[in-house]
Amino acid sequence: SHEILLRKNEVADRDGLTRLQNDADLLRMRNARMLVALPVNHGLDVDTRLPLNRRYCRPWTARFLANLSRAHYARFHTPLRVDSAVRTVEFQEHLMRINGNAAPAEGDTASPHLTGQAVDLAKHGLSRTEIAWMRGYLLPLIQEGKIDVEEEFRQSCFHISVYQNYVPPSSTPRRSIAASPRVEASALATALR
Repeated sequence: SHEILLRKNEVADRDGLTRLQNDADLLRMRNARMLVALPVNHGLDVDTRLPLNRRYCRPWTARFLANLSRAHYARFHTPLRVDSAVRTVEFQEHLMRINGNAAPAEGDTASPHLTGQAVDLAKHGLSRTEIAWMRGYLLPLIQEGKIDVEEEFRQSCFHISVYQNYVPPSSTPRRSIAASPRVEASALATALR
């Protein structure tokens, strides 16, 4: 919806996320580790039509995908599939010409795919039970302001924007706790939760 797109762009601006203009920006952000590879494993695969250079996302989005796909696989023993991830303005402009449902490439309602924080997860192939499970898994994260989701029916996907606050900042590095020789086991266990 218009309101959700506005919110996604407001959050992206607040978090200082840039929109990728072209493949050079994409390569630069990958090299700087501002974008990481999608966490493909037995619980998550990628549509073969998605070009290799666009199988990337923000690190917190990758963490979200890893957590979601692990939970889904544990319950259903089938993988989720990513249909779309990071996009460039150049690609979004092309998409707008061939897909009337595509968000703009610029402005207050620009596609969140341009920041690398959004992914599309296919609903095709998911059972009604899996779709209901997905809705139940995603709702608390929406309510906590960690993600926004648009369930698309024309493209049959969950369009998910994952916000930087999905991964809380760590106040104490694990390494320093584990390196201390006199840390009690209970304190270590508490810190690692």
